[in-house]
Amino acid sequence: MSMQSVVMSKPSLTRLFMSRAPESLHVKGGASNAARVVQAAVTRTRAYPAFLGEHGVTPERALRPEAFAELPLTSKRTYVERFALDELCLDGKLTSAYTIEKSSGYSGGSNYWFRTPEEDALFPAYMEFAFRQFYRIDTTPTLIIIGLAMGTWTSGEKMAQALREVAATGKYPLTITSPGINLDEILETVRDISPYYGQTVIVGYPPFMKSVIDEGIERGIDWASLNVRLGLGGEGYSEEWRAHVASKIGVDTSRDLLAVSGGYGAADLGMSVGREYPLTVLVRQLATADRGLARDLFGSAEVPNLFQYSPSSYFIEEIESELVFTVLSGIPLVRYRIGDRGGTMGFEHVMQVLDGHGYDAASRLADLGYDRSELWQLPFFYCLGRTDGAIMVGGLNVYPENVGTVLLELDDEELLGHKIASATGADEYSQRLLVLLEHRDESLPPEAAERLAREYAPLIAEGLKRVNKEYRRLSVAAPALAEPVVKVYGRGRGPFAADAGKIKRKYVA
Repeated sequence: MSMQSVVMSKPSLTRLFMSRAPESLHVKGGASNAARVVQAAVTRTRAYPAFLGEHGVTPERALRPEAFAELPLTSKRTYVERFALDELCLDGKLTSAYTIEKSSGYSGGSNYWFRTPEEDALFPAYMEFAFRQFYRIDTTPTLIIIGLAMGTWTSGEKMAQALREVAATGKYPLTITSPGINLDEILETVRDISPYYGQTVIVGYPPFMKSVIDEGIERGIDWASLNVRLGLGGEGYSEEWRAHVASKIGVDTSRDLLAVSGGYGAADLGMSVGREYPLTVLVRQLATADRGLARDLFGSAEVPNLFQYSPSSYFIEEIESELVFTVLSGIPLVRYRIGDRGGTMGFEHVMQVLDGHGYDAASRLADLGYDRSELWQLPFFYCLGRTDGAIMVGGLNVYPENVGTVLLELDDEELLGHKIASATGADEYSQRLLVLLEHRDESLPPEAAERLAREYAPLIAEGLKRVNKEYRRLSVAAPALAEPVVKVYGRGRGPFAADAGKIKRKYVA
């Protein structure tokens, strides 16, 4: 039995070990983990040795621990999409995987991720501990509603499976249902079933969860009376957003740090890369109120999404302000660029920065009812958004290339260019896809621009359904969330002024 298995075998042991183990022990475990991944990729796949050869690195050199920092970076485009699946998989056997998950590719196609039983063996135990810690499922009869996409899109299916295993033990007054991204079915379940439980935890993508809460209010659901909590994933959110949505379900996030909280995962890497803990939420709240603290922690006044993680499971590097992962899976990934901007920070460093600004994190957490066993000396990583220009909408990626393909299909000679961005809704907390179009007419009148925007919006929406499978699923489950906001500008006007005379254009506003 591995050390990780022993630690996760009992919640009390998990809390004791994670709160007492020094950061140096986790860092040492991370180095060992990275070496294991390299060993597997070099000796058990055909793709990685070939990839190393292209970069002038011999397998023998790659296996030396001191050479790790010299190994070439990989990515979907440079590695995963260049080799056949049997060349990427461990031992060249697809059948060694117990399940296959998918993620969207850049062109609208799919990437397949093969999972071994070993890598997911502890996931039910991880979920059991997380839901005990964050939602007290050991003391409160709980209904969990999985509002993530189901099927092969990793998160919903895997979480439902793991939580059902936890519920089936009979140790907890716990029931699981998985309507997926079906807003009507979620609200119907809340209305009919939630009153029989002490609390309801709804898991889903942040924008979709806000739509669920808002629509529930419209339909007369009293969220506060149902003691609702939200588990989030798939994309980021601000502290202002957290507080706003929490207030709609009767929660004060200045007192309850985890009632609306989430984690970081990806089909490429796995489900439990990192998550929010009482300390990470507290740090974000302090940095949101104190931009000087934010600058000292993150290098700017922007407050990113912040997580703690275990290096012994996921080795994470910060390279040129980008997150780079090394993880053992059915397709082992070495120094893998997932496409997220961000960075890493040590636990001691964060605590020193907080102390330098006059913040005693441990005391503040104790005042809120979080005891010493919930302050873990794990390192941090933070995420600022995508490096590839993708915009997150309802937990899915929409790429500039997707919109470009749609516009090519329209074959409208009056359109010269496009950009995409995230649009803020009327209440300032709802996010949708914003498509900005450049029209040939330099002096396009405002009324004509508005008319063209109304005409292009449904055409772009229909086109995105064709070229992006995840967008098509979202448009069925949450039509309002998937409807793009379109704005049209005259040539060289508005957001297109900066591109005038340039050969290379920016496609993200």
